[in-house]
Amino acid sequence: MQAFEHDYAALIARILAEGTKKYGRNGTTTSLFGMSLVVDNLDASFPVIQGRKMYPQGVLGELAAMLRRPKCVQDFRDWGCNYWGLWANEDGSINVDYGNAWFDFEGFDQIAQLKESLANNPDDRRMIINAWRPHKLAELSLPCCHYSYQFYVRNGHIDMIWTQRSVDMMIGLPSDIIFAAAWLIAIANEFDMIPGRIKFDLGDCHVYQEHTSAAYEYIYRVENREVKRHPTYLLVTERGKDFCQFKPTDILMNEYDSLPAMKLELKA
Repeated sequence: MQAFEHDYAALIARILAEGTKKYGRNGTTTSLFGMSLVVDNLDASFPVIQGRKMYPQGVLGELAAMLRRPKCVQDFRDWGCNYWGLWANEDGSINVDYGNAWFDFEGFDQIAQLKESLANNPDDRRMIINAWRPHKLAELSLPCCHYSYQFYVRNGHIDMIWTQRSVDMMIGLPSDIIFAAAWLIAIANEFDMIPGRIKFDLGDCHVYQEHTSAAYEYIYRVENREVKRHPTYLLVTERGKDFCQFKPTDILMNEYDSLPAMKLELKA
């Protein structure tokens, strides 16, 4: 396993050992607040967990859809992401600030501002995209779980701080890591930088009651079993490509090893 996966499994173990029982809108969880995880070395490897089988292409499709301001479930399906139907209205429409608020935050285009800073003022300490709009929450199909992204340039590398209020540890976070890595790789490519380090600042970190037995099995796998070939990738698109035009086919991953899939119910 890669180093971050051992850290991720340790976070799950800590939640199960020290967490508080919570009763939320979609089930009972064991929860801890205010945790963090660091993913590094993005220029050499791709952060897919290997303790269970993952399906990265759907997550890359989710990123492609969000960078195009999704308005309906078909916007996700067109890019190979098939799980957003859980939050769609009967007519297939979806109202989310993911992507949409990145480009239009009360009339302000945060993506355009980020691009301006990266091109002309990479030492800017204001390179932040924020998608949390409290006055819009009641209108949304699903309020943002990850909602703030800060960027930092150092010696030709670009780093990110990813802030998330609610973290489904077993299903959500492994996919969020893939999403964040692909996004940072695409941004780095546009601005001729090297993708660097992602720090995940995590609020309510929880394991659903229905996922508990799988969580213990996953921890055992990471601690006691090893896999050989780690995920690596090639960026197979032109240098300098607009990251807003990202496609899942831009990132080509090697045939890496993983342990078997786990049955985990996605909680809407």
